[in-house]
Amino acid sequence: MRPDSHNVLLVNPWIYDFAAYDFWNKPLGLLTIGAILHRLGYDVQLIDCLDRFDPALPPSAVHSDGSGKFHREPLEPPANLRLIPRQYSRYGWPAQMVEERLGQMPTPAAILITSFMTYWYPAVADMVRLLRRFFPKSPVILGGIYATLCPDHARACIRPDYLITGEGEEAAVRLVAQLCDGPGKDYSYAHLDELPFPLYEKYPVLHSIALLTSRGCPHRCSYCASHLLTRGYRRRSVDHVVHEVQHWRETRQVNQIAFFDDALLFQAEQHCKPLLRRLIELNPAAQWHTPNGLQVRYLDAEVARLMRACGFVTLRLSFESVEPSQQQNKVSTAELERALAHLEGAGFARERIGVYVMMGLAGQTPEQVQRSVDFVHRLGARVNLASYSPIPGTVETALAQKQGWWAETEEPALANNSLYPLWRKKYGFALCQEIVNYARSGNERLTAKRTQDGGVVTAPSPAGPPRRCKGDS
Repeated sequence: MRPDSHNVLLVNPWIYDFAAYDFWNKPLGLLTIGAILHRLGYDVQLIDCLDRFDPALPPSAVHSDGSGKFHREPLEPPANLRLIPRQYSRYGWPAQMVEERLGQMPTPAAILITSFMTYWYPAVADMVRLLRRFFPKSPVILGGIYATLCPDHARACIRPDYLITGEGEEAAVRLVAQLCDGPGKDYSYAHLDELPFPLYEKYPVLHSIALLTSRGCPHRCSYCASHLLTRGYRRRSVDHVVHEVQHWRETRQVNQIAFFDDALLFQAEQHCKPLLRRLIELNPAAQWHTPNGLQVRYLDAEVARLMRACGFVTLRLSFESVEPSQQQNKVSTAELERALAHLEGAGFARERIGVYVMMGLAGQTPEQVQRSVDFVHRLGARVNLASYSPIPGTVETALAQKQGWWAETEEPALANNSLYPLWRKKYGFALCQEIVNYARSGNERLTAKRTQDGGVVTAPSPAGPPRRCKGDS
């Protein structure tokens, strides 16, 4: 069948991993490209394998905040992952369901597929093979995080017809225009406000949206690749963000909204505070979430009060470590204590606030992580352990390579944070799991203490710390 010259297929592939959970995730870049193409007159189709609410899926449990578990099917892990004593699975739509959808679609003139974590590329490879089985004449365009950070690996392994790195709107739209209409068409934008809202219209059921009020990050954390993925830090106008919230509330009755900014609170007087005031005036009757860590340095009493008045439910704070040598110019213990005090003063319960603590860095020890976990629990907050994953092009990965913790030629699948990539060989998988369980048990004691007292949580008494192993220094 010949491709329809104005039909474009967007694909968000499965996840292959040992664990995955839907915290309001949406493929924002792909959906924004789709919205531009739709505005330009293309017939855009979407297959989002991570859409938990598609009517064809069997009913599943949904948390009151809209998050929840993906549909899961066990898979045989690749040979290099079989040493991990956990179940490897395909998360997302059943393969048969994807095939049925593809069989119902017209042949597209172009297929755009996104990619997220670098170590999820096996799912991307399988999806591309499936797409080519159904549409052998349709060119495949690969973009996203994996394509940007590992372009050579992606070209060799996925073998897309075209590969786009970085922010993809301009390049993708130009390429689609060239493939569908021939050369001569161009596309560009100067300000984020010129971009259309993501193409959420393609979801039959829409309970939540992912919201970006800015792109990039003004900071350069040693483990983060934000500066490699975007063209610098810039923001949308408050009016444009408020208009988007109004639009989805009025047209789709969305009541769960998650901010995915890298630096939501940066220069709060100019951006976040005016935005929150407008949202309070709008009174959208929504629940708000910040799954990305908020920078506690900028979280003052007014921000806390505005978030409480707006209806924020999920708060995650970035802390990383109690060790001064690891804090450097980032979050200090005093800044975390102050931020938690502001949030509690505004009416947030401490034991419902999550604090990210880094685990698994090169040169970091289990005892250092334990001290950070204990410190956060003494403050009455929950610990969200962030297991480190080596990201190509970052300072932290270069340091790990220099110190012999990680090889430059390492297989991307082994960077999976569920494997504890740097720590597994030195400390062992079992000890890493003990640290995770130690943090989890402390969180459970916080919840139990709150239930018993019906009031403010006091410091929990730690159970036993993780056992010491011979690799500790």
